Amino acid sequence: MKRPLGTFAAIAVVLLASAPLAHSEEQTRETYKAQIEPICEANRSANERIMDGARERINRNELEPAGKQFIQVSGSFGGLIKRLATIPAPPADARRVDRWFEQMRLLKTRLRNVGKYYKEGKEIKATHESILAERSGISANNISIVFKVRYCRFSRIKGS
Repeated sequence: MKRPLGTFAAIAVVLLASAPLAHSEEQTRETYKAQIEPICEANRSANERIMDGARERINRNELEPAGKQFIQVSGSFGGLIKRLATIPAPPADARRVDRWFEQMRLLKTRLRNVGKYYKEGKEIKATHESILAERSGISANNISIVFKVRYCRFSRIKGS
């Protein structure tokens, strides 16, 4: 009686261990895009709400509240990266996806720095860092262009 149960358990372990491998082998650019786009769309909407009015605050020289908005959007963006990282990349594009995540992490850091500089009242440093953040977003877009994503493309956030 123990033998069939042990055999069954061994088969179950092998099947469970190979399931992620089989799933990642089936992943294509189209299926990857279909999985990431809804996540990016939700994050984009949330980030637009977070950044609402930031440009006006900066123009009115209310730098500290604007800085808090940038720090908050950086945190939201970090959550996006964590959620996207759980989705297996197409095997042929694994290196590309890794580079895309590197650029997104850099963008997240730069957004946080923009917020930090605005909170400290260092408008020129914040402006310089926002230019670098924009460049990181463009680099991320250039890497992800093969996926033909719409919501996972990075552009200036409304209000910033």
